[in-house]
Amino acid sequence: MNRERTHARHWALVVAVVAVSAAVAVGVALATPGEGTVGTILNRGSNPADAKVSTGEIKFKTDGPTDILMVTQTWQPGGHSGWHTHSGLVLFTLKSGDLSVFNANCVETKLSAGQAFVEPVGEPMEVKNYGATPAVAYFTIVTASGVPGRDDAPSPGCVAPPDRGRLRGRR
Repeated sequence: MNRERTHARHWALVVAVVAVSAAVAVGVALATPGEGTVGTILNRGSNPADAKVSTGEIKFKTDGPTDILMVTQTWQPGGHSGWHTHSGLVLFTLKSGDLSVFNANCVETKLSAGQAFVEPVGEPMEVKNYGATPAVAYFTIVTASGVPGRDDAPSPGCVAPPDRGRLRGRR
């Protein structure tokens, strides 16, 4: 009887591992990888304490430890980020070039050098460079401790324009 229980547990474990592996494979297959863009983590630091800032116009609060990442990203002409989400706060500034940011409903936000925005938490987005020059951005990401700064996401069903006819023949 004990041997039968061990055998049943073994098969249950095998089925669970196969199911998890299949789910991961499907998630990877549905992800939309970027192209023509390179990101570099300039630094990642850990803040072990809660943070609370309130200046009247700015309020910022964390519960528990957080990681803070400083990142630079460059999109070549025609480059795009691939659909992705962020699980934490992202403060984004565009140093040079122009970018188009698409949300899950395919609503476009255009950014030019010197502009900044706060990225939505947990919502799929795609960033594209339709310009003729590279676009360079800097951003800060605040996440729960140990959480990645970015997660690939499947397309939400929205198809952001691939090139608008301006970059024919380029990728």
